[in-house]
Amino acid sequence: MEDCCPSLVFPLNKTVLKDHIKEIRPIIIWAFLLNTIWEFGQCVFLYDMWDWPFWKATFWMWAAIIGDVFIVLGLWKITEFIFSPVNFKKLKLKDYLYLIFISFIASIVLEWTAKFLELWTYSDLMPVLIIFDYEVGLSPIIQITFLPALSVYISVNRSHLLNP
Repeated sequence: MEDCCPSLVFPLNKTVLKDHIKEIRPIIIWAFLLNTIWEFGQCVFLYDMWDWPFWKATFWMWAAIIGDVFIVLGLWKITEFIFSPVNFKKLKLKDYLYLIFISFIASIVLEWTAKFLELWTYSDLMPVLIIFDYEVGLSPIIQITFLPALSVYISVNRSHLLNP
């Protein structure tokens, strides 16, 4: 199993673990920053949250942002697993297009599921698509489609901004 899928096996060696953390740290930071800006920017206008108690809204906002970071990491690793020759450090456009494609599919599934489970409601300003009788917001679809690729791209090209 270890030879077939090395990125899926938990690294037990301290050196391997340090290298893995070093690899994902910039992606986590950029995913956190980009998704924080996006979430706070869209939630003010596109979600019905104004009548929520302060602590409930605060919890949901930070939970969404942390969830977005895990979504970015998950989509990045899923793309690496499905398209095994993908190497984001070599910056090939097709690799990012694979990630965007996988992210687009995930965005529809994730947002449809959230609406099905009634986790939140949209304001009248949210542009929506109707998918299997549920209104799915266009803003979260765009977010989940493009921010994973942007997080990986910036982390590869601009990691010096985090380590001056």
